[in-house]
Amino acid sequence: MSAISLVGAAKDFGLRSLFSDLDLHVGERDRLGLIGPNGAGKSTLLRVLAGLEPLDRGERRCHSRTRVVLLDQEPRLDPSLTVLEQVFAGDGEAMALLREYTVVSHQLASGTEDGPLLARLSALQHRMDGCQAWDLERRCREVLERLGIDAAHQERTIGELSGGNRRRVALAAALVAEPEVLLLDEPTNHLDAEGVEWLQSYLDRFAGALVLVTHDRYLLDRVTRRIVAVERGEARPYEGNYGTYLGLKAAEEEAEASSAAKLKGTLRRELAWLRQGPKARSTKQKARLQRIDALLEAPARQGRTSLAMAATARRIGKRAITAEGLAVAVGERTLLRDFSYDFSPEDRVGIIGPNGVGKSSLLEVIAGRRPPSEGLLELGSTVKLAYFDQHSDVLLAKDGKRKVIEVVQEAASRVQVDGVELTASQLLERFLFPPAQQHQPVAKLSGGERRRLHLCRLLIEAPNVLLLDEPTNDLDVHTLSVLEEFLDDFRGCVVVVSHDRWFLDRTVDRLFHFEDGRLERFEGNYTSWLERGAPATAPATAPALAAGRSTPAARAAAAGPRRRSFKEARELERLESELPQLEQQRQELEQHLATPSGPDYARLEELTHELAALVERIHAAEERWLALSELAT
Repeated sequence: MSAISLVGAAKDFGLRSLFSDLDLHVGERDRLGLIGPNGAGKSTLLRVLAGLEPLDRGERRCHSRTRVVLLDQEPRLDPSLTVLEQVFAGDGEAMALLREYTVVSHQLASGTEDGPLLARLSALQHRMDGCQAWDLERRCREVLERLGIDAAHQERTIGELSGGNRRRVALAAALVAEPEVLLLDEPTNHLDAEGVEWLQSYLDRFAGALVLVTHDRYLLDRVTRRIVAVERGEARPYEGNYGTYLGLKAAEEEAEASSAAKLKGTLRRELAWLRQGPKARSTKQKARLQRIDALLEAPARQGRTSLAMAATARRIGKRAITAEGLAVAVGERTLLRDFSYDFSPEDRVGIIGPNGVGKSSLLEVIAGRRPPSEGLLELGSTVKLAYFDQHSDVLLAKDGKRKVIEVVQEAASRVQVDGVELTASQLLERFLFPPAQQHQPVAKLSGGERRRLHLCRLLIEAPNVLLLDEPTNDLDVHTLSVLEEFLDDFRGCVVVVSHDRWFLDRTVDRLFHFEDGRLERFEGNYTSWLERGAPATAPATAPALAAGRSTPAARAAAAGPRRRSFKEARELERLESELPQLEQQRQELEQHLATPSGPDYARLEELTHELAALVERIHAAEERWLALSELAT
C-alpha cells in the first residue's frame, strides 16, 4: 500500500520542465533515494511529495491522517523558540504536553509561584506519565546530542544559533517526530563523521517510509532500496541501492552506446541513398526522406549532457606551503597549536575532526583570510591558491543580480583548456549551464548550481593549490564523481576538509586529524585510518557497497576503474628508473658475499643484513609498481 502517490505529475520551472507525466509511489516501508544533477528538481519533488508545492499537472494522493515531515535545505524555524521548544513543535499529544510543560516550568523558574500554576504543573506531570512523554524528552535530548547540539545549546533560542546548528536542530525535530513518511533533503550537511554514522544507524531502524536526497554515497548505498534518477525532465526508477544503480547505469550506458553506433551506420546508409540521382531514389522517396529526418533527430534525443571539469595548467615550484609552529585561535580559545609541516606540490591531504575543532579556521589561515595567532606560514613564490569554502552564498551577496556568465567573465573571457581555447560561455556549458541559463541572475540558481558556478569561477583562474572546505555540500553525486576525477589529474597541491567518507577515500593519501588542539599525521585514506585504529570518537567502520564489501578496491570497482593520478604517474616513473638500480646494488652485494674476504665475520654479517634489507625494499617497490601499472591512464 502506498503512503504517497504521484500520478501523471508534472512540474515546470519557467521554460524548463523539471518532470512530466511522472508516476511515483512511496510505499509504507519504502527506502527511496533521489539522485540527479543540481537544478534537476530533486528538492522540488520532495516538496511536492510533502504537499508544500503544487503540481502544474497530475495528482498527489495521500491520506489526510498520514503524517509527512520534510527536512528542507533551508528549514524555517522560529527564532524566538528555544532549541527544545522547536524540537517539541511537532504534532502528537506527547509533544503538546512537553511544550506546555516547558512553558509552565519556565514561568515557575522566573519566580511566578502561584497555586494555580503549581496545580497545572502537577496535572501536566500526571498526564505525561500516562503517555510516556518523559521518555520522549529523553529521546529528544539524546538525538540533539548525537547530532552535535550539547546541553548548553539546547537551552538557547534558535536566533542565537549558527546556520549549521539550526540545520541540525531541524534534522533532530524531523527525526523525533517519527512520521509515517520522512523526507530528507541533504541531511548530512553540517554533520561530522560521527554524526553521519549515527544518522545512518538511526535511518536503518526507522519504521516509516523514507525518501532521501543526499550527496553522501555511503549513506545512499546503506539505507536505500530503490533509486529514482531525476534528469532532463524525466524520473527513472531503479530497483536496488546505490551500488546496484551504478551497475545498472553502466550497463544501460553501454547499451545506449551500442545503439548509437548502430544508428550511425543506418544513418550513413540512408544518406548515401539520398545522395544518389533522382531515378535511383524515386521509389518510396517520401517515406525514406521522413525516415532520414527521424534518424537525424534521434541522436539529439538520446544524447546526454555530461559535466566536463578541467583547468589550465599553471607551473608550481618545489615548495607549496610551509607551516612552522603554527597556532590558530578564535577569541581566547586556542584551536590549534604547534603545527609544522611542508606541503609538497603534489600533496593530497585531508583534515578531519569533529565540528568546531578548527578545521575551517586552519584553512582560512592558509588562505590568508585570517592571521595565525603564532608561528609562520609561507606560500611558495609560484603558488596560485584557490579557496573553495562552504559559503557559496557569497555569490548571492555579491553577484545575486548579475548574470551567470558575467560572474565567469569577470575572471576571464577566454581560457585554454586541454589545448583548446574556450569562451566563458563554452566553459559554462562544460559545467552544465546551457546558454539560456547563462543569462539568468545568479539568485535564480539552486544551492547546488551556485556551488557549481563557484567551482567554475575558481578553476578558470588556473590555481595550482586547492583548498576545499566541505566541497561535497550541496553538490550532486555526478558532479562529485567528476570533481574526484579532476583531482586525480590536478597538477598541484590539494588540501581537503570534509566529513564525506567516500570523497576522502577517493581523493587523499594523507590525513591530519585533530587531537586535543594538535594535528596528528596519518599516512593513508579515511578507511585505512579507521581500519588501523581511529580514536574511539570516530565511527567504527565505513559501510560497504552493495554486497557488504568495505575495502577501497571494492568501492573503486563499484564506481568504475580508478584513473592514475598525476602524483601516481610520477611515482611510477620513479620506480621504473629506481628498480634497475636496486637490482644492480643487489648483484654487487651478492658478489661481495660470494668472494672470500678473509675471516672478517663482522663485515660478513653486516653485508648479509644489508642484502636482506635491500631484497625487502625491492619486493615492496615491485608490489607498488605492479599496483600503479594496473591503474587506468
